[in-house]
Amino acid sequence: MNTSNRRLPSIRALSALERVAKLGNVTRAAESLNTSQSAVSRHLSQLEADLGVALITRDGRGIALTQAGRIHAQGVAEALAKLREAADRVQVSKNELVIACTHEVSHLVLMPRYGEIKSALGQQTHIRIVTCDYPAVPAAIDAGADIVFEYRTAPPPLPYAAIVHEEITPAASPDFIERHKAELSEHPALWQRIRRLALTKDNLGWANWTDWFELQHVALPPAPDRKFDNYVYALEAATRGEGVVLAWRGFADQYLDSGQLVPLGFGWQKCSATLYAVPTSRGLGKKLTTKCIKILSSAAL
Repeated sequence: MNTSNRRLPSIRALSALERVAKLGNVTRAAESLNTSQSAVSRHLSQLEADLGVALITRDGRGIALTQAGRIHAQGVAEALAKLREAADRVQVSKNELVIACTHEVSHLVLMPRYGEIKSALGQQTHIRIVTCDYPAVPAAIDAGADIVFEYRTAPPPLPYAAIVHEEITPAASPDFIERHKAELSEHPALWQRIRRLALTKDNLGWANWTDWFELQHVALPPAPDRKFDNYVYALEAATRGEGVVLAWRGFADQYLDSGQLVPLGFGWQKCSATLYAVPTSRGLGKKLTTKCIKILSSAAL
């Protein structure tokens, strides 16, 4: 049977099974993975669905691995160990700094500061930016990242750099505002004909349109929308007059400063999340990591 085209389970699901098998407890597995118990349970359920077999049993005393679960967990543990060993064998130059982040952080936050960071670290330093979807950041850590970017409502352990304290405001192109000035002059609760540009991604800590309308003390009104996999694409669509976008301070600055997008006059609304640059356990031992964290702290908004 040819299994070369079979879709592989996610690294998070496999890591959840490995930790549960090793620690024998969902709570401790969640703590080890720096996630929630519900997330670990969800990963296990998805893994069972993908494989079509029961991997765990649940009773009043907790959970236990089935025979299939024990067999699969052993194979997963061996495979993950080989991946970690392969990463450890890679000899990272002392002059290389690996930063893992989303495409949005790379394009909108790091790129405008790249010259300053490069100059401060020294021209001999090779900065490697690894972009990935936010849920894949743990895999990037395993692959050797020195610094990662995380959304948190409370500061992580030191050292870290608080990059952007989340603030949001709706914005649109001058042309869109002119074409819809009558509707936009109404209370936001009546914006039922105003197209909202949003993201298809699962919310993992950042603010969204529901949050902004709640800050206006109104429920999210029904309205046409258009969704994008990438925030940069949503911003670009907004500059073309395709709708109203939720602008994040620190991300949409270049679009607002250039006048391509114009705030709709509601001011910046503060939210609970902050974007942090955090060293990984691998990065903590590197002088470049410490220096870069200090540079990012001084350049933070």
